[in-house]
Formats: sequence, structure tokens, C-alpha cells
Amino acid sequence: MMGNQMQILRNLFFNIAYQTGISKPFRWMLKKNNNLVILTFHRISDYRDQKWPTMPIASFRLLMEQLVKTFRIIDINSVNAIPDDSGPPFMVVTFDDGYRDFIDNAVPILLDLDVPACHNVSPLLIDRRTPPWTQVLSVCLDSLHDKYLQLPDGTDFPISKPIDEKVFLKLCDRLYLVNNEERIEWLDNLVATLQVTFDLYSMMTWEDIRDCIKNGFSIGSHSYSHRNLSKIEDSDLLQIEIALSRQRILEETGIAPSVFSFPSGLYNDKSLKVVEESGYSIALLCDEKPANIGIINDSDALLCLPRILIDRANWKEEVLRSSGFHYHLKRITNPKSKSIG
Repeated sequence: MMGNQMQILRNLFFNIAYQTGISKPFRWMLKKNNNLVILTFHRISDYRDQKWPTMPIASFRLLMEQLVKTFRIIDINSVNAIPDDSGPPFMVVTFDDGYRDFIDNAVPILLDLDVPACHNVSPLLIDRRTPPWTQVLSVCLDSLHDKYLQLPDGTDFPISKPIDEKVFLKLCDRLYLVNNEERIEWLDNLVATLQVTFDLYSMMTWEDIRDCIKNGFSIGSHSYSHRNLSKIEDSDLLQIEIALSRQRILEETGIAPSVFSFPSGLYNDKSLKVVEESGYSIALLCDEKPANIGIINDSDALLCLPRILIDRANWKEEVLRSSGFHYHLKRITNPKSKSIG
């Protein structure tokens, strides 16, 4: 009940803020500071998941309708050729993971509004037709009736229903520390024990991805199997996750992707180096702030660009987030923070 009340108050705050027109001066600041806004979406669906939020279809349309009026939305491969003029600020739209609802729910809206987008996929997830491990975990938790979940290290994680986003992310943080192979085996056993299916979380096929390209969308890599690349030091494994991913996308689509999106934005210096050596020109991070066009234009090396996560059902809040409202609010309330949640 308390969570619902907080959400009502949150929506009320952002609805009032939106109605005041406060996003306009923030967009002016974006233009003044020569900023480029890069958004990242995951799922566009009316299925409600309290642990791993989706953006409702109607909210996505309303958001995009507003953004096309107030930003110039360009293809990500055009970031090196942004003109210096007095028009509205520039924006790039990206998606991660490769969920089928992109085809069913997002593509018709994007085509209708003539909005370019880049979708970053993980070839192994496409081949296996299974969602990322975080989504697998979310589905398993829906079927779990025990009060504790035994983690791979033998410790018990307390489970109280309903499991909200905050608790779920805390559990994910614990599991990110687990070796990838050990976590996969643990999840496979959990899936088998609970006998769960993933009908509501279907992934695109390679034919779907080829259709995306035919419709003018760009395809990037989201690693080969959606691992935490910040924990990998083995060079051969990094080659699989980064270079092989690019090769598989080339084999299936005929186009070698220029964009690499780090799963959960997690990376280290070694993985960044492999991304550059593998032929990518753009690496997408999750720093939740705008990029600087001047830095982009002055760089001949791999472009490491921050993105802003968009997943709230309240499209008015996401208009404000896209305009930099949350970023500047976070800087005011927590000057030492480098990112925003």
C-alpha cells in the first residue's frame, strides 16, 4: 500500500512539473551545452512486471509523439555528422536485448512517426530464444512460494511477496558477483524445478532482425551472451563476447554492426579495448547523462557514449527525464554523484 501511495505522489509531482512547461528550459540547456541525448528502452508492453518494469504501449506512443516535436531524432550512425545550428537538440533512440515486443509494439509507432532507432541484440539469446538471465530470474520469482531463495553460494535470500523493483535489483546485484557459468547452471536448475516458461518474454528471430534492417533500423551488438563484461579478464572469452558477437550478426544480416552496447553498462578497460579492436566505432554505456557533441566531433577513437534509461509508465516523467530534468536534479541534490538512477 505504501508503495502505491508513493507512486501516486511521484506521478502527481511529475505531472505538475510537466504541465508547468519546465522541460523547455532544460532542453534549452541541452542545446546551449552542445549536448546529445541518447535514450535506451528495453520492453514496450502492456504486461505489468513490478520487478522489471515495461513501458506500456500507449505511454511509448505519447512519449515519442512529444519527443519528435521537441528534439531532432537521428540515427546513431550519424552522430559524427551533427550540424552546428540553432535548431532543437539532437536525440538518438536505442533498444537493448532483442525482445519480440519491439517488433509487435514499438516498430509500428516508430515507423508511423518516422523515428530511427538502433536495437542491440545478443546472438546467443536470439539463437536460444531465451531472455537475459535477469528476466529469467524475474519469471522464476513469480513462481517461487518459499520464503527464502538459496543462492549459488549457499546463503538464503529472504523473499517476501510481492517482490518490488528495489528488492529485485538487490538480488541481481548479489548474483552479478557469481561466476557466469555457475549462475547459468543455478538458474537452469531453478527453471527446471519451478517448471517455468517464457511465453510472455519471447525474443526476436534472425528473420525479425533482418526485417528491422529492411525497415531502416540499425542493429548493434549487446555482447554474445549478455555477460557482465566488467568481470572478465580472459582474452579468449572477451573475444567471444565482443568479436564473435559482431561476426554472428554479420553472418545473419550481412551488416557488421558499428555499435556495441555493454550489458547493464558494465565494462572495464580491457573490454573497452577489445570493443575498439573488434571494429566497433561506438560503445554505449549507462551513465544516465547527455553526451557532448563537441567531444564526439573531436574524437577519432572509439566513441564511449552515455545513455539515459527510459522505462517508467508515466510518459510525462520520461519527457522530463529525456530533457535532462532528472540529471540536473540529481546533480543539485547529490553533487558528488556521477550518474542518476
